[in-house]
Amino acid sequence: MMKKNKRSVTNNIWFLVKNTYKWDKKVLSYFALYTVVTAIIPFINMFAPKFLIEELMGANRVERLIIILLGYVVISATLNFLNAYLEGVYSPIITNIGDRYNNLLSEKCMNMDFKYTEDPEVLDDIETARRAVDGNTTGIPGVLRKLFEIFGAGIAFLGYITIVFNLNPWILLYLIVNVVTIYYLAIRAKKYEYSKKNDISQLSRKRNYIYDVMQNFAYGKEIRIFNLSNRMADKFQGLGKEQVKLHKDIKYKNLMVSIVEVFFLLIREGVVYAYLIYQVLYNHMSIGNFVMYSTLIAGFAAWMQKILDNIAHINAQNLYINDYRDFLETDLKTGNSSYVDMPGDNNYEIEFKNVSYKYPNSERYIFRNLSLKINKGQRLAIVGVNGAGKTTFVKLLTRLYEPTEGKILLNGVNIAKFDRNEYYKLFSVVFQEIKMFAFSIAENIALDNKKIDREKVLESIHKAGMKEKIDSLENGIDTPLLKTLDSEGIELSGGENQKLALARGLYKDGPIMILDEPTAALDPIAEYNIYKTFNNIIGDKTSFFISHRLGSTQFCDVIALFEDGEIKEYGTHDELLNKNGKYAEMFNVQASYYKDVRFEAEGV
Repeated sequence: MMKKNKRSVTNNIWFLVKNTYKWDKKVLSYFALYTVVTAIIPFINMFAPKFLIEELMGANRVERLIIILLGYVVISATLNFLNAYLEGVYSPIITNIGDRYNNLLSEKCMNMDFKYTEDPEVLDDIETARRAVDGNTTGIPGVLRKLFEIFGAGIAFLGYITIVFNLNPWILLYLIVNVVTIYYLAIRAKKYEYSKKNDISQLSRKRNYIYDVMQNFAYGKEIRIFNLSNRMADKFQGLGKEQVKLHKDIKYKNLMVSIVEVFFLLIREGVVYAYLIYQVLYNHMSIGNFVMYSTLIAGFAAWMQKILDNIAHINAQNLYINDYRDFLETDLKTGNSSYVDMPGDNNYEIEFKNVSYKYPNSERYIFRNLSLKINKGQRLAIVGVNGAGKTTFVKLLTRLYEPTEGKILLNGVNIAKFDRNEYYKLFSVVFQEIKMFAFSIAENIALDNKKIDREKVLESIHKAGMKEKIDSLENGIDTPLLKTLDSEGIELSGGENQKLALARGLYKDGPIMILDEPTAALDPIAEYNIYKTFNNIIGDKTSFFISHRLGSTQFCDVIALFEDGEIKEYGTHDELLNKNGKYAEMFNVQASYYKDVRFEAEGV
């Protein structure tokens, strides 16, 4: 799905630095000071022992020894304090910046076209991109931390090179070849790990889903009643074993690199110490210089290894940052660069014109050349068996999906020409799958982060038949839902959630009303009360009513029976009964289970 771009490490670092500076300008000051401090510290620890040993083995002046010791303690303590302080300052800043990058990814996920939320390829791309922002030591935060380390280490490394070169250029060359060989092997191991990223992403996505289900209270009843706990645990552990097997293979590659590194270290230390001992025995190298060069060369190898490890880490994480940027830059929204204005009035005529639709990566059409017109202010009931395409019809109407072929017109204008967010404002929708958030009841109804009209919330609750329940709560509409964010949160029944969802639709007060099984979870009396006030709820809005309960369709002006992605029957309730077709058959089957009760709603 993602278009792959090969960006250089420099390009990605510039991307990070530019955004980091934009979000927190102080971080560059900390960076500069930290670089200087970390560059000086190793040389203080290197030269102080040399001066002490030479003084002890030479003039042995007490006052000079005290000055050296005090100077070392003061300078070392000051630099190490600054080092620790700056690490403490920049670390949370980088964490915060990592969160900013995470937010960019989350915003992309929330704003991409709805159809991609059901596309496994896109979901895998999201999981892969998330690896660039999920950790503190990997991905973007990890690269930023390494950048802090690498510049100070680089400056110190230049000092090391100068001193080792003065000792012996061949020793310098030997050390460089030694460390570069290990670096090359480490890079190969990192690339192998990256080559497994798709397998890692798929396993992580599947395992995270099982983990969420096991901890999500919404599945609590099914897990207990159907005794699913062992099955879920087995699935989780099975996926975990696959992950362990995959990571074990990756760790084995890293282990081989570590073994080679230890082998090279032993040879390196043997060669270097043999040379220094030779210099002491035959070329009159002082003990002070012997200690200094021993410390220097060990430090040189360690610092060079650290720099190359950091470079290897940055190179490896650069691949994940590429994936992250690829996902951010992938066009996952269908739309135009310019839009026409929405119609000014609140009366809307909607027409499906030869609309066909199939899901991404599927060849099966849900609809084929569907044509249907809904007049202004008309109430359309959509009925049919499960899988007939009723909910897909709603998602096409609301532009959660875009037609594969054909077009949908609003007052004669193709809805694709409207700004999607402006188009969404037309709809008050009560979806079949109700989602409540761990916010207050008022926030769940208003879904507005600016200002909540409390009177309108209460009015919507009253119309939805939820007033008695809300009045019984101590905190009324300020009562939090769910216990995820607030231990005082309450759990509503399925029917109560459905009424709250209806109140949400009424609060929005869009000129087009869509009710997708709005009473499926209600008891017959509550359902009857909703139907009785149906006219007051809907008013003169153009409205769509999806239901399995065919008795409720009598409230609508016209009924469309969907079957196999087509409209098999179309007309009023009485017309379809007189036709004695599929609708009449379904209605009579349902009617046999109930008394013949006709709802007597006002105006019906």
